[in-house]
Amino acid sequence: MKVKGRVHYVSAKGSAEMVAEAIAREMKVVKEPLLPAYMPEGVVLMFLGCEGTKADKTTMEFIKSLNKSRVANAALFACNGKNSDAAIQQMAAALKAQGVNVLPKTFVCNGKGGLFAGGKHPSDQELEAARKFANECEKLVLGE
Repeated sequence: MKVKGRVHYVSAKGSAEMVAEAIAREMKVVKEPLLPAYMPEGVVLMFLGCEGTKADKTTMEFIKSLNKSRVANAALFACNGKNSDAAIQQMAAALKAQGVNVLPKTFVCNGKGGLFAGGKHPSDQELEAARKFANECEKLVLGE
């Protein structure tokens, strides 16, 4: 990764963690779940993700602690069975209120996860799309 980056997530069912892992490996950074998470400082590009159609309380509290000196740019992802970007919109609004630049590129996957989901979620194709998303976000930040 050419820019200083981090990957944070909340993943009760494991799907957001799988996406975070794919992004972190692609960007050659460590993924870190929120709670516990070290407070970011001077991060150029932070990937932030959650599960569900609404952002969870932990994610929203974490966002309240951020500002543009801690995180310059945020790239958002969400995993839910509805392919909804409602959680992303909620996180984006909160990040913008804190002065953090939110990239226009986002990633949503089915990612139902859990014991009774049937099949692997996110799928291999979704994980490949997450890696592509990570590269596209890095290019946006670098102005390429």
